[in-house]
Amino acid sequence: MAPEDQDNLKTRLAGLSPEQRELLLRRLKQKAPGEATAAPAPLIPAMPEPPPSDRPVTFSLFFFSEAGSKTPAEGYELLIETARFGDAHGFAAVWTPERHFGEFGGFYPNPAVLGAHLAARTKRIGIRAGSVVLPLHHPLRVAEEWAVVDNVSRGRVGVSFASGWHPTDFALRPEGYRDRKDVMFQGIETVRRLWRGEAVRQTGVDGREIEVRVLPRPVQAEIPIWVTASTSPATWQRAGEIGANVLTIVQPLPTLTDRIARYRAGRAAAGLDAEGGNITVMVHAYVADDEKAARETVRRPMMDYLRNYLDQYSFLAGGDTSQVRKEDVDTVLGVAFEGYYNTLSLLGDPDKCARTVDHLRALGVDEIACLVDFGVETRKILDALPALAAFKESYAVPAEAAR
Repeated sequence: MAPEDQDNLKTRLAGLSPEQRELLLRRLKQKAPGEATAAPAPLIPAMPEPPPSDRPVTFSLFFFSEAGSKTPAEGYELLIETARFGDAHGFAAVWTPERHFGEFGGFYPNPAVLGAHLAARTKRIGIRAGSVVLPLHHPLRVAEEWAVVDNVSRGRVGVSFASGWHPTDFALRPEGYRDRKDVMFQGIETVRRLWRGEAVRQTGVDGREIEVRVLPRPVQAEIPIWVTASTSPATWQRAGEIGANVLTIVQPLPTLTDRIARYRAGRAAAGLDAEGGNITVMVHAYVADDEKAARETVRRPMMDYLRNYLDQYSFLAGGDTSQVRKEDVDTVLGVAFEGYYNTLSLLGDPDKCARTVDHLRALGVDEIACLVDFGVETRKILDALPALAAFKESYAVPAEAAR
């Protein structure tokens, strides 16, 4: 999801008014050489109060860590302990991604392997891929692997499929890159058919066609499918047309409003219930009663996390960056952090985080996927999970009663 988050950050910065953008560039150009980078005053105002909504919303746990912040042993132990906590405290699912050949997300080359591991150590929590990059794999292999996980978990599997984006990842299957979006949607249909027990025709070693079915037979009659989408309107609409759920990143409310409308329109055009499906939004999460302490805990890890997404200068949309010095990148990241922290995040105290959730569910979001591992120390993440669970429970009753 890295490129989608990068697009999201570009969108946020591009959304600054001309005066705000000029102020940012002036700060960058006028800062004295060697001056320490300080947190800038927010250029993006805090969100208004959300409209009232009693739409049910569930919470899941999401992983997409930057591998350089922890050793593999630490990273996997955090994943296991968090999944166990989520299992005991009523979280809907735990999501793991698929990434290859890079530090960012490098702990997760195969979500099915980790999914099977987590399934054997939990009892109730959903085991989901966020996402399987389908053009990198043969659909037969994907259906086989996740049928195994479905059996180990006794029917708790869910898979979000992505088209992929990074050319290096496609070293695994270069022929899948050019038409990767179409390859993904074709593969989804094949996986669905195999999951239902249908045979598909494949070319054998002698050039003749053969029919194959997947074993073991999965527990669930239908595989719960999400499509990973960011800001592409066509992807949202097509996800609706095929009756899939959507996994997306948090993004500016007007953009998200439009994309959800396109998803609903796609479902309606296909003769499906327009209000059906599940829209899951991934949000960075660190909930704590002490707002100031929470902010200080997450600021540097979040800036480092964002740094991994960004080309250092090109994302300042619409501005002349030729005079922006390399040492000023932290200032830009500080602006990005302020905008994200003050708007659509679950970073901070429960009241602040509730505004984010209430805005999202008012738009029609069904699930908040809480990205908990973004560079904060392992012990602090684990220590903060009870506060996140308590926050989740505040949405377990009707909105009016919760307030």
